[in-house]
Amino acid sequence: MIVELRRTLSSNGLDAGPATIGWHLEHHHQTVVSSSTIRRHLITAGLVTPNPRKRPKSSLTRFVADLPNECWQTDMTHVQLANGDDREVLTWIDDHSRLALSITVHNRVNTPIVVAEFNKTVQKHGLPASVLSDNAMYFTARFARGGKSGPNRFEQHLVARGVDQKHSRPNRPTTCGKVCD
Repeated sequence: MIVELRRTLSSNGLDAGPATIGWHLEHHHQTVVSSSTIRRHLITAGLVTPNPRKRPKSSLTRFVADLPNECWQTDMTHVQLANGDDREVLTWIDDHSRLALSITVHNRVNTPIVVAEFNKTVQKHGLPASVLSDNAMYFTARFARGGKSGPNRFEQHLVARGVDQKHSRPNRPTTCGKVCD
């Protein structure tokens, strides 16, 4: 039945992965089969080529700061209001506890806003040992004009206070994913 469903779904131009086949088995044939079992059957039938070089999601290691204020994570996300207006939400969290230290809404986040909100958060929670962010221009200028523009005001601000600045690798949004959790 698994192989037959794979061929039928594929010939109709539909997704024919293990999860989809499992859904069809459960809802149309009243049979529950795990995705891993379906995948094994598809591999045995030669309909799927295993890719052993692909790293399983279970191998990813979560990192957590050992102490409060050891590392703060920051990021900006877009939200659309009910009236259709777009706003930007700047968030600071403590990596140890995931405590939201600051959540502020702005028309548009820029470097002076990042510095001001960082200072307000420091006044309330103390100075962090390090800050982890993505590579947005308001957090770092290291990619601006080929890295020849020098540090921006936020980078200078952190250096002056002895705060270590860390960045996610480009195109790796999951590094700063705790802000969105």
